[in-house]
Amino acid sequence: MWRHLLTSLAFLAATSVGAVSNCKSSPQDSTWPAPEEWKSLNDSINGSLIKTAPAASSCYPGNPFGSTQNCTDVTDHWSYAAYHAAWPESVDYSMFTNHSCLPPSTDGYVKARGCSIGALPQYIVNATTEDQIATAMKWASSRNIRIVVKGTGHDMNGRSTGAYSLSIWTHNLNHFKHNPHWRIPGTNSTADVAVLGSGNNWGSAYTAVHNIHRTLVGGEDATVGLGGLIQNGGHGLLSSTYGLASDNVYQATVITTDGRRLIANDVQNQDLFWAIRGAGGGQFGVVTEFVLRTHPVPNNVVTAGLSFYASERSNASDATWDTLAEAASRIPDLMDTGLKGTFIALTG
Repeated sequence: MWRHLLTSLAFLAATSVGAVSNCKSSPQDSTWPAPEEWKSLNDSINGSLIKTAPAASSCYPGNPFGSTQNCTDVTDHWSYAAYHAAWPESVDYSMFTNHSCLPPSTDGYVKARGCSIGALPQYIVNATTEDQIATAMKWASSRNIRIVVKGTGHDMNGRSTGAYSLSIWTHNLNHFKHNPHWRIPGTNSTADVAVLGSGNNWGSAYTAVHNIHRTLVGGEDATVGLGGLIQNGGHGLLSSTYGLASDNVYQATVITTDGRRLIANDVQNQDLFWAIRGAGGGQFGVVTEFVLRTHPVPNNVVTAGLSFYASERSNASDATWDTLAEAASRIPDLMDTGLKGTFIALTG
């Protein structure tokens, strides 16, 4: 019995040690890079490294992290997604940062918590080139530092941020090029495509293709980024006709954690191409560019909304849900008439 128990304890000890050794490095570890090493990284990527300074730091006594944002401006704009997208460290949903540094009076604010880095990244690469990303990714991987990727910060699973991490901010990879005769890999056919940097949001992407009288399958919120939506599948208003956003990707450029630049399409790196079209953002590398199929602009776009307001009657809630169910049941018939789009039900 004792021999069996000792064997079990030895096994647990071995697995515990193994688990610890697999953890990413943190500032509390002796392996965490010294300030001089971070400076060296910054020099190697043309000064694009940012030490995280939460925007709302200016709302706290002494501005502990030296935020350059005015507290009043931060507070006034805290509920706007576009402003979080423009701040290198910020994300839409502060619960994923453990409410680390919030402006007073906002949801989740607790005075006693104060302002800390918390689950925000320690440093951020304000990427403008693929070389910067490749250098930073390889540097961080060799030091066992967690890497996260932020485009606009909309990720509803919190993958746009992470404690003790180096964040790759793709916000400024916002180039656009139209090619009406792009050669489809592995074929003799061509397609009308938009070549877009992954830092574009759908607002800028739609505007760019609208100017050439084309459109894309993409998100319905202009502030959502291409990278996150496409890598999660991406349902849009035209999906009933042209499929998901990820179905309309001909090719992507990906920087891997070992610093390689890979082209992924139906001919090369097919497994990576399959994975980045639905498995979630930032899981297999940093996507820097998409080649997307464009489509003719629809002749007519019609939107409509229904609002149901419950009264104080006890059966009002049931009646509301019955009405919603009736509306949903009519969708197949509406689709048969040629109607395409999205059905969303919001409660609250």
